[in-house]
Amino acid sequence: MKSPLQKVEYDSTIDALYIYASKGKVHKTIKLNSRVLFDVNKKGTIIGIEVLEASKPWKLSQTNKLRIAA
Repeated sequence: MKSPLQKVEYDSTIDALYIYASKGKVHKTIKLNSRVLFDVNKKGTIIGIEVLEASKPWKLSQTNKLRIAA
């Protein structure tokens, strides 16, 4: 089975992880809590997930080599 994830990026300057779940235009952003936001299209499908302060739970440091396991 192929992973639906398109790409994962981590920006250490702002300590944010972004998971691109699918292609499409962002219609709105839904805030789950103070650290997790979902970008959705007009149909409500999740396009991306942003995790702020990402290094706290996962201890990310040199994460420019993130992999997606299918």
